[in-house]
Amino acid sequence: MLLEEHKESIRKEIKDAAKSESAAMKDNEEIKGKIIKIKKRVSLRRRLLSLVVLIWMLPVLIMYLFMTISYRNNIIGKTNAIMEENLKNFTYFSAQKIDEAIDISKKTSYELVIEKAWRMYEAGNIKKSKLYSEITGNLKSRFYIDNRFVMSVFYLSDEPDKIYYTSRENVEYINIYKNNVAKAAHEITSQDTSDAHVRIIDGKIYIIRNLYTTTKYTKFGTLVLELNKDKLIDGISLNKDYEIGFFINDTSSMISYNNNFDETSRTEILDKLSNQYSQKVNRKILQEKDRPFIGLLYQQKYDDFHFGAVLVANENVIFSEIYNLYTIMLFIMLIIIPVFIYMIYFIAHHITKPMSRMIEAANKIEQGGIGMQIESNIMPNLEFDVLQDAFNHMSSEIKYLFDYAYNEKIARRDAKIKALQSQINPHFLNNTLEMMNWQARMAGDVTVSKMIEALGTLLNYSMDRSNRKMISLAEELRCVEAYLYIVSMRFGKRLKVEKEVDENLLQIKVPQLILQPLIENAVVHGVETVKSGTIQIKIYQDKENNHVILQIINTGKDMSEEDISKVDYLLNGKRNQNQDEKTDHESLGIQNVNERIKLIYGEEYGLSISPIGEGETASTITIPFVEE
Repeated sequence: MLLEEHKESIRKEIKDAAKSESAAMKDNEEIKGKIIKIKKRVSLRRRLLSLVVLIWMLPVLIMYLFMTISYRNNIIGKTNAIMEENLKNFTYFSAQKIDEAIDISKKTSYELVIEKAWRMYEAGNIKKSKLYSEITGNLKSRFYIDNRFVMSVFYLSDEPDKIYYTSRENVEYINIYKNNVAKAAHEITSQDTSDAHVRIIDGKIYIIRNLYTTTKYTKFGTLVLELNKDKLIDGISLNKDYEIGFFINDTSSMISYNNNFDETSRTEILDKLSNQYSQKVNRKILQEKDRPFIGLLYQQKYDDFHFGAVLVANENVIFSEIYNLYTIMLFIMLIIIPVFIYMIYFIAHHITKPMSRMIEAANKIEQGGIGMQIESNIMPNLEFDVLQDAFNHMSSEIKYLFDYAYNEKIARRDAKIKALQSQINPHFLNNTLEMMNWQARMAGDVTVSKMIEALGTLLNYSMDRSNRKMISLAEELRCVEAYLYIVSMRFGKRLKVEKEVDENLLQIKVPQLILQPLIENAVVHGVETVKSGTIQIKIYQDKENNHVILQIINTGKDMSEEDISKVDYLLNGKRNQNQDEKTDHESLGIQNVNERIKLIYGEEYGLSISPIGEGETASTITIPFVEE
């Protein structure tokens, strides 16, 4: 009988060897398939080049885009805002100075000096020479000493060609009035209005208004004042990068504070701004462009005039910082390009070239060139020198393994056969335990007898010579009781066992050996860690979900986060290869229980282990309730 069993073992070993060889061939095919897939993947050289582009070019590109878009738009926006603010300030201060001049011209009427002199002259009380001295004296006291005025002219309405004037310029300056201003003044004299009229004539600013008597409102003369245009910008800091000027009432003439407006290159931008001018527009800024110029027009209404301020700037001047930035960016690019080229050379020479040699050698080994050596000059760096030596050593070791693996395999098989021949027959072991039990009973040692019986029960149950997949719950509990009896002999009063089992469930079928590994786990991780512990066995039916719950609750130390993570990994992941032998055995037990339940009943069933209270851990098996 023993010999037959040995022969059967040898046949099984030979079959297993054949299966192993078949599995090895299958593994070789899988390895080749993986190699083909690896070859199809992106090469390291390409990845390194992509990384270099990402590290060097991408930041520069982002910075360039930021500078050319965000930073540029920010500068342009701020510059436009500054130009608009400067234009508004210029309009406010200049128009205020003109308003002040108009107010001064109105005070001439209220003082009545010229009106009284005219009345006395009309009544014949004074001669013309006295009239002249009175009028010019008033003009001098009012306008000559005020440097905001360049010239003041007065004439009687019925004698428009006989003028009374004062001027801060030379005597010849009066000819400018006669040649350029007199006609416009006479037109206003012919109108029945006392409003102040502001005119820009030949690049100079004039205020023209008719004077009326305070009684009977009779027009008796016309006052013409030329303003000092330089005084209009007193207190205003004009940016030298801007060319600024203004219209009053129409665009036929304008005042500018430099001569650049007269240049032909600015004609088009001024024409565009002039076309946008309208006395109906108030407090609005319009923008026009005619590269490289940008122009702004701000229009505002006042009581006696409509003011249109004009600002023209050269983009090459006001945005010079942006162009300087572009130059710097170009310089950076010119530096980066050689560095990038060197990086490509460095990767090709120091990484991809030696790596290609090693890949070529690996391909030769794959094709059967076992033991081949990489014979080349010194590698370009220390790392690949080490890899080359390691590769050559590995190739030699592989050749050695291939040379001696077959003989070693045969020797190992022979040793295994001898070991099988010397194994103790399970029947012999069982019979021996029966004899030991009989001797213990004959000697009156009941404790040892019961332990031998419990061990025999465990051995018979574990060997399961009938090879049953499912057993009754009552049989499973008998195995548990045998194990607990042996364990209780070890722990004594330290171990307390409590049972709550629904007797209606004793005949249901359950997979073999699903409770004993959990009891063992509860003893090792619970009872052994404390002075005394309790193991509760609860088996009941969850009628709501039609489930059977088999639960082992043990006291002991609290589960740590690491323990919870480890258990979850065991039950839902793969077995940890770094576990020591003891832990590996216990882990395999609970993992095996969980896998078998899922295979038999489905993925929704299985084992769970979790803390349920302070110092308490529950191992819970959930299976469907199936009536016998």
